[in-house]
Amino acid sequence: MASSAICRRLLNCCLNGADQDETMTVGSSSPIVRRVSPSKSRFSKLKERLLIFKRNNHAQEDNMAVERLPTFQQNLEQHNFAVAANQLICREESLFALNKKQEGMGTSESMLEDDETKLNKDFEDLFKKVMSTIKNSFDVETNEDIEFLKEAVLAIYQDEEQDRIWEEVAKNERPPWRPRCCRLAHDNLLQKMVTQRMEGAKLDSNVNIKSSVQLEITAKAKQLKEDLLKISNNVRSCYPKDNVCQLYAKIYHKVFSDKLREIADYGLADDDCTHVLQWVNNLYPEILRKGEISELIEYENLEPLLPDDILEQLEDQFLITKENELQTWCQTALNSEKSTNPELVDNCYVSHLSTDVIQCVHALLNTSKTLLGSWSKIQRITHQFKQFLINYQLFLENVIDDNQVNADAVLKANLLCITKIRNYIMMNPDPFPQHIRNDCIDLLTRTRDTCHSYFIKPIHKALKGTYSKLGTQEWIKHNEHVCSELLEGVDRHIQDFRNLHEAGLKELVSKLHEEVLAEYVRKMMKKKIKFKDENKQQQAAEALCRNSQKIHNLFTEAGSNMKDLEDILPKLAELLTLNDPQCIELQLVTLANVYPDLSEAHVSAWLHLKANLSTSHLKRIKKTFAMYHVQTAESTVDGQDPYHSCRNFFSKVLIK
Repeated sequence: MASSAICRRLLNCCLNGADQDETMTVGSSSPIVRRVSPSKSRFSKLKERLLIFKRNNHAQEDNMAVERLPTFQQNLEQHNFAVAANQLICREESLFALNKKQEGMGTSESMLEDDETKLNKDFEDLFKKVMSTIKNSFDVETNEDIEFLKEAVLAIYQDEEQDRIWEEVAKNERPPWRPRCCRLAHDNLLQKMVTQRMEGAKLDSNVNIKSSVQLEITAKAKQLKEDLLKISNNVRSCYPKDNVCQLYAKIYHKVFSDKLREIADYGLADDDCTHVLQWVNNLYPEILRKGEISELIEYENLEPLLPDDILEQLEDQFLITKENELQTWCQTALNSEKSTNPELVDNCYVSHLSTDVIQCVHALLNTSKTLLGSWSKIQRITHQFKQFLINYQLFLENVIDDNQVNADAVLKANLLCITKIRNYIMMNPDPFPQHIRNDCIDLLTRTRDTCHSYFIKPIHKALKGTYSKLGTQEWIKHNEHVCSELLEGVDRHIQDFRNLHEAGLKELVSKLHEEVLAEYVRKMMKKKIKFKDENKQQQAAEALCRNSQKIHNLFTEAGSNMKDLEDILPKLAELLTLNDPQCIELQLVTLANVYPDLSEAHVSAWLHLKANLSTSHLKRIKKTFAMYHVQTAESTVDGQDPYHSCRNFFSKVLIK
């Protein structure tokens, strides 16, 4: 057996007179560093030392200078722990060999027991010194301190290697004192040291924190950071075989994690909950990932500071707090708007509501995202913003319904607010779930339309007499006069849009532009007139184009953004000039592509103007359009700005 061969070699070393605890004379002052390999005799180097010893005895006869190898006790006192450990390992192996030999040679059992007791006592003394040196790791400053710590670590490495070697031998053939588990004792000591240092972390009285929970967490985190820096700067070089920074980081991480769990289990106030999350998700990772020790620590290999169930509980508490904050802030801003008259700045009514709300919402959402790490986790907060928009809409509706004295000023000031809030949502989609974003945009659109209606309805009422002339015989005879009358009335009302911010004015004029043109087209589709021949149809088409250009010029000069409305009347007029049914069908398909909400009712009402279109042709045209319309029924206005799009124009043209 391999172990028997080892024992025989050990016995030979011992029988040759080696006594590792006696003073030995050698020809060199360098300590002998021993390495044991399973494939080589454990005591070949011991034999070499014995041969050197013999040669040195002969050398004395030649009066050569000699030096004495320090004893174990001398090495221990001089902190030469690695050499001392090597001496004990040699004694250990010799003693083990003698124990094996005893069975066949009758060696005194009491003598061997005394040797074993003495060996164990020396091992105990050695590792007391070694562990004492390890315990002072955080106080290492001088080169001497570093050398002592290196010696202690090397002694532990040697003992760990000896344990590993004996693990390859059957248990019944090992010495009873192996394994000694010195490395395990070392790791347990580090655990105890770190725990004591973290428990003794001093609270910083200079920090402006009143919460005892926050003070304790901050103190322990500061202790952790300072200690890891010490390990990196002074201790790292003493552990050539280990990433000791990672080892310490793992222990500190566990202690810090246990403390956070303990704190979380007691239940936290809202501010303390936020503080814990800030450390878990931001501050603590920054210490290990971005600090001076980031290159020495593999942060990804550490366990999460908090388990998922505790983390989710804290996140839920945080989100509830932020939901309440958002609701309170928005309601406070709205209450302030209700109780304050709009300011007149540069001849424009101004409200600070949108600025206040956007600033608080943006800050809250971004800080929440930074704290929790992702937009998806904080999207539920925006439900409260939707509720604010509902309350905002009700507020403006009440201003109109109550016919408040300052209604005109309030609505003018808030038209700009609506635009700003809408733009904010459109430009910051990440915090808003798709359905919430859509709901918010719809709410703002309806609120804007409510405000626009307040200003536009009186205009339509005033223009009712002029509208009644459209699509009648009077229009056929005097279309230029009717159009001029319409535009003059519109222009007078536009001039009354005073004290309105430019952006709000453009939105309002654009809405009026769309509604006036929609009313124009609706009146032409009332089926009160027909053009019997091609000449009349051509004249009507030309009149429509002229009217269209005048209407377009008036509104665009006033600030309308609905420039695409310019093409609607000319495209409809082109239908009047076409006589080939297939050409009419093609033109209708083209119109339907541009205006998806063009319906069969619209087509029927417009083609009623062509008196020379036979019933069969009209029926076929309508059938073809209906078939095409079914295929494109799912068309939407996605990607279009509903404030400035004419793709849904015909939905404003109501046909009975």
